[in-house]
Amino acid sequence: MCLACEEQEYFFRLWCVDFLARGEMPPGVTEEDLEAMGLPKPAAGGAAQQPAKPSAPAANAFVCDSPDE
Repeated sequence: MCLACEEQEYFFRLWCVDFLARGEMPPGVTEEDLEAMGLPKPAAGGAAQQPAKPSAPAANAFVCDSPDE
């Protein structure tokens, strides 16, 4: 994975963790996505949860065109 990909993945995880810390679900991210990243689901006792709704593409739309090394 190139450095730009690693950096993008790192900041996307931080962005998700920020939402989870407030007890919210990150927009455009499913519980399966969180599970795949090894992150917990939002805490039930946090802020009021809004019903799931279709949203814009996830914030991780970056695509690297360099070959894997």
